[in-house]
Amino acid sequence: MADGLNNLPFFWDKLWRRTTLTTKALVVSVVMGGLLWLIADVWQTVLVREIFQKEQLANLEAQAQRDRLLFDGYLRGQEQAVRLVSYMMPLVHRVEWMQEDWAAHPQREPTLLTDNRPSWLPPPSVTRDLIAAPYVLLLDAHKWVREIYFQGAEIPPLPRTVLTNLLPRLLHSGGHTHIAADDDGTVYLINVSGISRGKTRANPKAFLVFVVALNDDFLSLFHRQSDSSSVVALINGETNQVFASSRPDRVSAGMTMEALNPQFAVFGKKFLDYDFSIDIPIHFATLVERAEIDQLSHTIIHSERKHLAVGYGMLTIVFFLLVYYLTRRLKIFTEGMIDAAIGQLGIKKQTVAAGDQLLIMGEQFQWMIQEILHSRQREQIRQEELQKANDALQQSLDVVKNTQRKLIESEKMASLGNLVAGVAHEINTPVGSGVTAASYLRQQSLRCAESFSQGTLRKSELETYFKDVVDSTQMILHNLNRAAELVRSFKQVAVDRTHEQQRRFHLVECIRQTLVSLRPHLKKTQHRVTVDCPETLEIDSYPGAFSQIITNFVINSLLHGFQEIESGDIVFRIMEVEGKVIFRYSDSGRGMEEEDRLRIFEPFFTTARNRGGSGLGMHIVYNLVTQTLGGTIQCSSHPGRGTVLEIILPVG
Repeated sequence: MADGLNNLPFFWDKLWRRTTLTTKALVVSVVMGGLLWLIADVWQTVLVREIFQKEQLANLEAQAQRDRLLFDGYLRGQEQAVRLVSYMMPLVHRVEWMQEDWAAHPQREPTLLTDNRPSWLPPPSVTRDLIAAPYVLLLDAHKWVREIYFQGAEIPPLPRTVLTNLLPRLLHSGGHTHIAADDDGTVYLINVSGISRGKTRANPKAFLVFVVALNDDFLSLFHRQSDSSSVVALINGETNQVFASSRPDRVSAGMTMEALNPQFAVFGKKFLDYDFSIDIPIHFATLVERAEIDQLSHTIIHSERKHLAVGYGMLTIVFFLLVYYLTRRLKIFTEGMIDAAIGQLGIKKQTVAAGDQLLIMGEQFQWMIQEILHSRQREQIRQEELQKANDALQQSLDVVKNTQRKLIESEKMASLGNLVAGVAHEINTPVGSGVTAASYLRQQSLRCAESFSQGTLRKSELETYFKDVVDSTQMILHNLNRAAELVRSFKQVAVDRTHEQQRRFHLVECIRQTLVSLRPHLKKTQHRVTVDCPETLEIDSYPGAFSQIITNFVINSLLHGFQEIESGDIVFRIMEVEGKVIFRYSDSGRGMEEEDRLRIFEPFFTTARNRGGSGLGMHIVYNLVTQTLGGTIQCSSHPGRGTVLEIILPVG
């Protein structure tokens, strides 16, 4: 027994280790999902029932209000209808015509009209169902009933007590609208209006009376106009008992409110708070069965429970699939990582039993860490050996860098020397022309002075001499200005290249001055140079670096791009875009192969070493652009399609 208890933790650890992560996730998701579903169901049941009942009660209260307003509208409508009909002339003429007959027979029984509508009563097309009272009575001036009209043959006649007791009592009490009960407890709505010609109604010739019995039949007809399934009831305010109902099968007369409250929710108030006579206080009520309210809430809760169960089931499936997918990816990742480590370390793969992927990954990591520690010990020994070799290589690299720096300086000085030689050759032409013109002017001046001293100077000779003076001085001035421009350009370019001073300058002027210094190289060719640069573009940079870059671009095009090409195009296109200067140089030369384009900025790389190329020109350009000017440079070229060099620089 003791051995079994001691082995229990080991058995549990082994079982936990052998159980896959997917199985654990499935068990946890089912258990936790069930608990969460149970808690959510209880909470939602309580919450939905409370919210629904509040909403349902609010809707029922609104429906009861609409029923009450509908009933109030009926009462007001009958009051208005009796007055409207009493003012109509057919009824007035009928009363005036019948007055003599009524006076001759004061005790005659009233005429009953059930099948034929009286001629003095407006047709339904005129009243538009405004007269809803089933009993319409016509009384003489002494308040004797002369005519009774029943709207419908199935309507029973008025009880005798209504005509003999209730109606005379109400008519003698005054007022136009009455609600009163007869001896058997039936409640009636009675509307009275006097009939006479003219506006005054002080001494009416007759009386028009509408009578409605407020009983079950009346409420049934009335409730058909409502859109509710509830029950409408009239309750005696003194006895608190129902005396009329729209659904007698559910709420019958004589039932008390105490008996109705357990089964029905009652909505209502005193509606008969009008300015006419009322014998008994009457309450208008709308009743809804509580079971109906509970049934609706149960239906919604049951539907929500099914939706919730389906949702939690789908969530459990998605969670299980997600865990399964993650474990598969984790397994693939772990195996790939272990295989990569084994390949890098050159060790034998370890065999691991199946089970929880996270625990397996932990075991694999522990094993891999141990192997890495052993490998690092071996690597440390190799690092010490490599450090010694690295020191030797560093010394060799320093020697190479010093040599490269000297070569670059030599290249820069050689470029400046070529510039001096070119400018000197260029200056030689205007200076020689100026000397020739000055020598000719001196000869002409001596000859003219000699003729003047001998007295043989003629006017024509003097005019010729003045013309020669003007032409010669103009030629001298033109050549001296040209030489001065060359010297000024050479001086600015030379100073910029030697001193590397940062200053603000117009880029187009720098390009033009550099092109002037390159004129000895360009004038021997038929190549066309185009400069497209805004005149107002001013930057704060190093003009010497720009001059050296432009010189290298042009010389490279002449030496490499236009080799065996007599006439080509060189285009400088400069623009400013979003605070950056885009400097684009292009030629229409023969272009480069892709392998040459990729190596163009490497030091000592050249395709014209047999023609004196050093391979440092474009490397110097790259260093000037990226280090001195703080920009970037790109080259694009294709064989037979020329070369484009694009530099992007900050404005300043």
